[in-house]
Amino acid sequence: MQKLYLETQKLDASCRVAYGITEEIMMENAAMALENAVRHPYPLSGDRRQPQKILILCGGGNNGADGYTLSRKLRFDYDVSIVQFREPKSPLCKLQAERAEKCGVRFVKREDLSFYDLRFTDIIVDCVFGSGFHDDLDEKTQGTLGDMNACKCFRIACDVPTGLREDGTVADGAFIADLTVTMGALKTCLYSDAAKDFVGEIQCAELGVNRRLYENSNNSNLVKGMLLEESDLFLPHRPFCNVNKGSFGHVAIASGEKQGAAAIAGSAALRFGAGLVTLVHRHTSKKGLDIFPELMVSSEIPEKTTAIAFGMGLGLNDEAAQHYFDYILEHSNIKCVIDADACYASGLKTFLEKKEKGVVLTPHPKEFQAILKNCDLGDFTIEECIVNRLDLLEKFCRKFPKKTVILKGANSVIAHFDGFKYKMFINPFGMPCLAKGGSGDVLSGMVAALLAQHRKTVDSAITASLAHALASHKIKCDFAMTPYDLMLAVAEL
Repeated sequence: MQKLYLETQKLDASCRVAYGITEEIMMENAAMALENAVRHPYPLSGDRRQPQKILILCGGGNNGADGYTLSRKLRFDYDVSIVQFREPKSPLCKLQAERAEKCGVRFVKREDLSFYDLRFTDIIVDCVFGSGFHDDLDEKTQGTLGDMNACKCFRIACDVPTGLREDGTVADGAFIADLTVTMGALKTCLYSDAAKDFVGEIQCAELGVNRRLYENSNNSNLVKGMLLEESDLFLPHRPFCNVNKGSFGHVAIASGEKQGAAAIAGSAALRFGAGLVTLVHRHTSKKGLDIFPELMVSSEIPEKTTAIAFGMGLGLNDEAAQHYFDYILEHSNIKCVIDADACYASGLKTFLEKKEKGVVLTPHPKEFQAILKNCDLGDFTIEECIVNRLDLLEKFCRKFPKKTVILKGANSVIAHFDGFKYKMFINPFGMPCLAKGGSGDVLSGMVAALLAQHRKTVDSAITASLAHALASHKIKCDFAMTPYDLMLAVAEL
């Protein structure tokens, strides 16, 4: 896992004080990281030739100063031009611009950019606005960046792409990067859902000291959360031989109006290591469920159930949801996954107040909106639930401690408050093939399987979310995936 910060200005300042590193030294190291990115043999125009022509877009602050510093490092090895979006304003920007000019770097005004400049450019480096940006882009900037985005070249952003705001929202006309070289430490804004189409690959640059020294330079609790890595995945392998199906738990999946959703979740639970899975269909005929021979079907929750998942395809039926709420409260040893329709149930708040632990909720933003409203935490728009998701998740978890939430999205977020410490994790691995009905049911079944195998709720959420997302990378066609394709991909991890 890697640490995530809302902003890093305080870390910059404390690093300079703690280690005697000057701002200019930090800038030289930032430019060195950008230089390494430029010199890397990235694919250009379909081949792997070395870049020749480079445009560096510079603003008037220290992000622009990074660009001017980069230009003199590349001078003579490449055809380098500076495109001035703003006149240098900060002292270091003025100094670095003067140095670049003395080195003979070509300066170009935006209005003087020619067709030749764009048509034959190999790499564009965006150093206009860095972290902390919170405004809109003016029409002129939008137009120029639009031309840059349309250019068939490799695009690198310095720290954050221009137009990506500190809260993770994206301004109209923002720069679209293939690679973002972020400075010092990782920022949460880079991992918002909206940012995913603008940041490209993300690399973290060291600024004159080891990254751990940089992050430890400030004793204040500046860490916002953690970024999950592939190494954080712990699959439910079976190291012992003297076992039976009962050793791996019994998952009950509530089946309601849309039986297919429950069947998908049940199959995913079985695929992810649960020893037994039963579809519980209380009132209507079991006909139609018997086509899944690997799953048992019952009108009652089995006596030895260790985890229950409900809500997927259940229907907006308070009576049905309340039945499972009551059963779980009566059997305190049973853990549960709450998804989909159960997020709208009127009895959710009371259940969460009474159920001490062993609960994982797996909403998408609209379902999270319903949860917040049902739990008297506020009536928010879906857009607010997306933009302010980190703050709203913390608000929810602090009101309902020891409950774990997986808020699904392009970069899913896992949140938990154990009564002492709040923890937040971002999973950056999801692929667009997951945007299809049934994918969420697979995730819920996977979480239930791990809970049934006596894993902790946070560990279950992290492992299931990572496995679900990493399996999506094995899907060859980004539009043709079915839930069962995803389950097969999970088995290949």
